[in-house]
Amino acid sequence: MDRCLALLAFEGPAADLVARIKYRNDRSALPGLGRAMADQVTAAGGAGGAGAVLVTWIPTTAARRRSRGFDHGRLLAGEVARALRLPLRRTLDRAAGPPQTGRTRVERRGGPVLHPVRRLSGRVLAVDDVVTTGATASAAAAALKCAGADEVWVLASARRGPQGHYGA
Repeated sequence: MDRCLALLAFEGPAADLVARIKYRNDRSALPGLGRAMADQVTAAGGAGGAGAVLVTWIPTTAARRRSRGFDHGRLLAGEVARALRLPLRRTLDRAAGPPQTGRTRVERRGGPVLHPVRRLSGRVLAVDDVVTTGATASAAAAALKCAGADEVWVLASARRGPQGHYGA
């Protein structure tokens, strides 16, 4: 990935907020969270979503989407796209596999298997809920670049560790 931004440190109230969205389908905080995440992108790279041409999300597996009834990453990315006035596009499919949640750093290293579903160009902004080791974000960036993206910025609502900017 070319850049990784995270709005919050994944602890205390921020961890609870992410869990409410992800596991309990609590959508009440999504608009404000999406605006705050969009503001961070704008501050990091200027107006217009830091030059991004579209917003996408790092998807959960089809099985988890079916069991929850939604993909929390898509919901969050939709709010970011709305705030940045950029199109929201599905760009990735995620193969079946174990969740990253609860896995050790070594187990996470390979990341999930992600496949692009369309050709891309320009800078793509990929939204995820939490960056822990960066394995999922890196797997997404690699797939998006294979699809033709010139740059991939990953934007997370939270990161384990200090908040702020990550990556190159």
